[in-house]
Amino acid sequence: MKTHAVVIVLILFICACQPTDNAVPTPADRVLLNGAIYTVNPANPWAEALAIRGGEISAIGSNAEMRQFIGPDTEKLDLEGRMVMPGIIDMHIHPIEGAMAALYDCSFPFTSTIDEMLEQVADCVDKAPDGDWIRGGQWPVQLMTGSQSVNAALLDSVAPDNPVFLIDSTVHNAWVNTAALERLNIDRDTPDPSGGIIFHDSDGRPTGLLADDAAYNALSTLPDYSQEQYESGVAWTVELLNSFGITGYKEALSEAGSLNAYSSLDRSGQLNMRVATSLIWKRSWSQNDEQHRQNIEQRDSYRTAHVNPDFIKIFLDGIPPTRTAYLLELYVATAGFDADFRGNPLHDSAALARDVTDFDAAGLTVKMHAVGDGAARQGLDAIEAARKANGSSGLRHEISHAGMIHPDDIDRFAELDAIPEMAPILWYPVPGLAEAQASAVGKERAEHTFPIRSLVEAGAQPAYGSDWPAVVPTPNPWPGIEAMVTRRNPYLESPQDAKWEEQAVDLATAIRIFTLNGARALKLEDTTGSVEVRKSADLIVLDQNIFEIPASDVGNTRVITTILEGENVYDLPQ
Repeated sequence: MKTHAVVIVLILFICACQPTDNAVPTPADRVLLNGAIYTVNPANPWAEALAIRGGEISAIGSNAEMRQFIGPDTEKLDLEGRMVMPGIIDMHIHPIEGAMAALYDCSFPFTSTIDEMLEQVADCVDKAPDGDWIRGGQWPVQLMTGSQSVNAALLDSVAPDNPVFLIDSTVHNAWVNTAALERLNIDRDTPDPSGGIIFHDSDGRPTGLLADDAAYNALSTLPDYSQEQYESGVAWTVELLNSFGITGYKEALSEAGSLNAYSSLDRSGQLNMRVATSLIWKRSWSQNDEQHRQNIEQRDSYRTAHVNPDFIKIFLDGIPPTRTAYLLELYVATAGFDADFRGNPLHDSAALARDVTDFDAAGLTVKMHAVGDGAARQGLDAIEAARKANGSSGLRHEISHAGMIHPDDIDRFAELDAIPEMAPILWYPVPGLAEAQASAVGKERAEHTFPIRSLVEAGAQPAYGSDWPAVVPTPNPWPGIEAMVTRRNPYLESPQDAKWEEQAVDLATAIRIFTLNGARALKLEDTTGSVEVRKSADLIVLDQNIFEIPASDVGNTRVITTILEGENVYDLPQ
């Protein structure tokens, strides 16, 4: 009798699990029909329709296959042949700086002339009480290296009574006036801080130009924004990014103001974005090292459904135009620097390896700013040390701004499962910066950057970052996709030479870098980044099928609709 009972129960269980011809599929919340859906899934790259239920993709296939999921309450969206793809992930962005520049700061385009910038500062001074800080930017970095330079006296002419702090187009250097130098206690006897430069004239007086940590130390003393301003800034940026099809990003440098804003907005249901926050380590910005340590230790208080604070940011060097990048080969010879100058690392290699190893053991992914190839190698060495000490933790540490990479280090990215994060895509779209770069490292080295194809062919999985508002004028990712495929300036209409054309990749590879690779770097590859069943419905609808147009037109793509977790978070105004 017992055996018969077991058999009966087993038969009933099997029958219950098998679908029958009469089974009715569960209706979807939404069904998208008549589309060209690019999935970023090589096993099934294109589909015509998909179904969404509970914020997830519940089925993918043809129109006929999806009609079975249409119930009386299912919303039907006719794509009218438009292309759909996963939402884009920006792995390196400074949303607070971009928002504050647009909403609250004394700002101007970094294509402005000196007279235009001074006119804007004068207008800001007229609206501010005497003695209040005037902060903003972004002035062109080439003004530090060209025949014409900015200085404190120029700002003094329009702001004699207000201290002024203006960041440059790379967000590495500051231009300040005499009142600011006095407020910051910087004079002819003030030594350069570690990792920074205070520029002086031939008489030893500060010129008003501060590089890297000299600028950041000054920035950390400025009055902070209010929490209301932080929240307004985040909301403004998220809305802007949604309009470009971005559904997830990593803030490249996070401190208390933005951390509180993200968690507050998400808990109130107002954060239409997947956010990873890079908690700063050993670098002055608006907080000190002890506050940075507290942010890391207390990061769980910022964690929400859409905010992951388990990421760290470490600067390893500066940038080539100011000769603060750490190189393996010599800089172009110039006055004021030794003939064998290669730049200096910001960290002792052994101490860096210990920090990365400790963060790896604690479950924290490290993003390392490394513009020079010497800094990139130092970062890879630190990741290798962590792998040897901890084994494979599954954490994909990043080399950020991975443009200058020595050929001997290409294979190491795949071997270490490290991510080369390309931010920005190419340097030359920024007016004046290519020339400043070339003057420091030479034209050939300046143009032979971002070996994307070599990295991909070696098995690495590069990720995309805009670095907006530093260096690039907009967080719009579509010119970046175009540039990755063409290796040409996406902002120019006239014919032009490609820069290191051998490193161009095909469109499918570029899209993967901008979507699934970014999701992988956010630790979300099982959740988003491709159009697959049981993944979140993070989708974008485009105004053109980018596989059916010349690559030179990809940068003009507009997003019709952005969908996060099955809900529209942006619709192109009619």
